[in-house]
Amino acid sequence: MAKKITKIDPVKQQVVRQLQPKKRVCAYCRVSTDSREQQNSFTAQLEYYTALIENQEDWQFAGIYADEARSGTKLQKRDDFLRMLKDCEDGKIDMIITKSLTRFARNTVDSIEAIRRLKALGVAVYFEKEHIDSLSEKSELMLTILSSLAQGESESISTNSKWSIIKRFQDGSFILGTPAYGYTKDENGELIIQEEEAAVVRRIFCEYLNGKGTYAIAKDLSEQGLPTIRSAEKWNDGVIKEILLNPIYTGNLLHQKTMTTEVLPFKRQRNRGQLPQYLVEDNHEPIISHKQAEAVKEIFEYRRMQMGMDDLEKYQSRYAFSSKILCGECGGTFRRQKIYIGKPYEKVQWCCRQHILDNTRCSQKAIREDDIQWAFTVMWNKLVSNYAEILTPLLDTLKKLRMDEQQEQEIGECSNKIMELTEQGHILSRLVSKGYIDPAVFIERQNALTIELAAVKKKRSQLLDNNGFDQEIAGSEQLLELIGNNPHVIEEYREDLFLQAIVKVIVQKNGQITFRLINRLELSEPCRKEAIEDDAKAHAHRV
Repeated sequence: MAKKITKIDPVKQQVVRQLQPKKRVCAYCRVSTDSREQQNSFTAQLEYYTALIENQEDWQFAGIYADEARSGTKLQKRDDFLRMLKDCEDGKIDMIITKSLTRFARNTVDSIEAIRRLKALGVAVYFEKEHIDSLSEKSELMLTILSSLAQGESESISTNSKWSIIKRFQDGSFILGTPAYGYTKDENGELIIQEEEAAVVRRIFCEYLNGKGTYAIAKDLSEQGLPTIRSAEKWNDGVIKEILLNPIYTGNLLHQKTMTTEVLPFKRQRNRGQLPQYLVEDNHEPIISHKQAEAVKEIFEYRRMQMGMDDLEKYQSRYAFSSKILCGECGGTFRRQKIYIGKPYEKVQWCCRQHILDNTRCSQKAIREDDIQWAFTVMWNKLVSNYAEILTPLLDTLKKLRMDEQQEQEIGECSNKIMELTEQGHILSRLVSKGYIDPAVFIERQNALTIELAAVKKKRSQLLDNNGFDQEIAGSEQLLELIGNNPHVIEEYREDLFLQAIVKVIVQKNGQITFRLINRLELSEPCRKEAIEDDAKAHAHRV
């Protein structure tokens, strides 16, 4: 008996053809710079694709998506490209036409991921130059090869651009694209003072030297509506710090403070000695004097040393709780605030930064500083009274898990080297602040120290990771030594004990205050108000 085979067309395709007889086609265009030649190319692409789609009888014009002055190496910065993908997901587009694969994306991973994403939605991408339809059977291999070539071309262009920029650094002919706040450029590209912004810069230096903190300065500038850097919404303390430490305001220009990674995706990061820097002295008219700049650096150095910070990037401020209090709700850090200023009952409290900015994103309430101090005092007294039942058994258990003595010796050597390099950095900072060494020599030596210090810290971290709970053991031993030197309960908060024993403080949503000790052990205490209420309830129950 002969077999009868009947092809049954997909129902979805039949319905789509009935409801949407014409294919909805859009075009995607992109130019990576805003030069006049690229502008002309951009306009020509728009006109060409609009006419091409509208002249096809079975095509329905679904729009033009165009990113102007946008690099093809990152999808995140291409707004129209992302909007096009969203419209494809919403079923508004059946086909995309673009000039070539390099216009679509220069990053191999991004390109293939986007094409596969569209392919799963049944949306075709047609590349005119390469004559490739992404829905065809052989498209995957060709697109992968061509995307890789496009990425290689982009990386080659980046390398050539970096070479030309470095040459201009070396011969002093480099012209800044965007001048620092307080400066503008003349017709020759030279830096000249912009008086309105320069007045703000002088005010920032003056207020900081008079004792005001970076956060307070930023807050005042924002409240007074003074113009910000690059039209930002408001000032923040990070920007104030950058201004205070930027050598440009003394008339010097430091090139290559940041660097871009060699391969895609290109990422800009701070140059911490990986690449040479170029200091151009007396390049332009200064806004502040060298004496003021050195005084600011001395204040930063003093506060950093007071807090025991080895890394300038980790510097926060002079307060014991700074950068140590974490929000149990959103994970953000707490900021110091004063309340009832000038009143007899003036108090200091700490509040989540996220809550300060937008209380709808974090509802964690502020906590008074004396409440944290009280909770630490209670926790410390409990630890001192019960360390034999808590820390001693913990240390014995951890020691049974530790590895060989050779690793311990290497860890000790690394720790000594870190202390030695850190001290060398402090000595260098003092020498440059007193004018004993040239700033260019200081930057070169400081960069070398930074690289060596990072390498030693990395080696020590690897040894600690491989040495089974060594950080916990070292922390427990330090705590036992600290308790041995301070064996009695304390009647009031002691900052020296807090700084030596505590790594972080987590303020929980339920009012609990959790202290993370240097051996990573976490101990919690209720907030003073809740503890008093609990005591009152217990007393009432007894009565």
